[in-house]
Amino acid sequence: MPSWFNLNRAWTYEPLRQHPADQATRWGKQSKIKLGLGIVLSVGIVLLLARFTFHSESYNPLDNYQNINALPVTHVPSSEGGRRAVVSALYSDGFAIAVAVLGHSTTAANVSARLILPYLEGRISPKALCIVRSTGWEPQLVPFIPPPHDGQSIHARFRDQYTKLNIWTLDKMGIDTAVYLDADTLVRRNFDELFDSPFNFAAVPDVYGAGDPRGFSLTFNAGVLAYRPSSAVFDDMLQKLQTASYPLKQAEQAFLNLYFGGTAMRLPYIYNANLAIKQRSPILWERLVPEMRVIHYTTVKPFQEHMDAILSPEELEEVMDRGARREGGFFREEVGWWREAYERMMREHGDAIRRCY
Repeated sequence: MPSWFNLNRAWTYEPLRQHPADQATRWGKQSKIKLGLGIVLSVGIVLLLARFTFHSESYNPLDNYQNINALPVTHVPSSEGGRRAVVSALYSDGFAIAVAVLGHSTTAANVSARLILPYLEGRISPKALCIVRSTGWEPQLVPFIPPPHDGQSIHARFRDQYTKLNIWTLDKMGIDTAVYLDADTLVRRNFDELFDSPFNFAAVPDVYGAGDPRGFSLTFNAGVLAYRPSSAVFDDMLQKLQTASYPLKQAEQAFLNLYFGGTAMRLPYIYNANLAIKQRSPILWERLVPEMRVIHYTTVKPFQEHMDAILSPEELEEVMDRGARREGGFFREEVGWWREAYERMMREHGDAIRRCY
């Protein structure tokens, strides 16, 4: 039997011998394949980079703001008519000083309106009511409006905020037109033109701070509202609270965006200068400052640090100092505006306020 037929032999396979021309053709094909794959891969990487570079975020003219429009945002109002009110709210003693400063800043800006302050019975101390009265507020007791669905999904710090809807009942006090201001706002300039607005409801688009992908939003912030009181509207709101479908976490702001979202007049940022604007676009903020009517201390509150008690003047000074140092002093100037308003208030009403303590 031939040796090659030996079954115990270890079989091996060797490549066939190729003609030189065939071998060159083979390597040529492999090179072309590799080159083609390399080109495809390179083009894919370029397209992928282009996608992330140019299309990761949709274009937004406010995120890319350029100061090319120097026209005034408003005109001088033509009349002083109407029964007007500036309205805020007080749900805890910790905001009493802030509300007092807000009232004083409103009066200092010569806003021609009454100062009406809804508050919750059993939540606000006589000391707090004394402080806010010293700067012209008229406290008005209002009922608590609980969040719908037993408070399901609502953010804890917004549980009282549906009570704000009571401001629509001010028509019973003879108020025809009103501007609501959150307690953490400060009036910088007169805004009487808002009382002359032909719209039933107006607010400023919301802004979310740096790092939040929502950025400049089409939804409005409920910290400043120009509106016409109507008890009929109030009753209708209460009927819709339990059945309307909207994000429950942000409470009355989300509800108001649903209720008025399609008919609300969007106001310029000068009427609700949210500190988040400065975080997103310092250039836009710089443009707004000369005409800013109301500043909104959303990210830094120079009067409070998670406390419900009324601070003493010494404690308040420490809080303002810490606020000025927050984020490396980024909001030092804005905290300084609130400090100046507080000091002016104390010069004019300090004796009355100290007697409240």
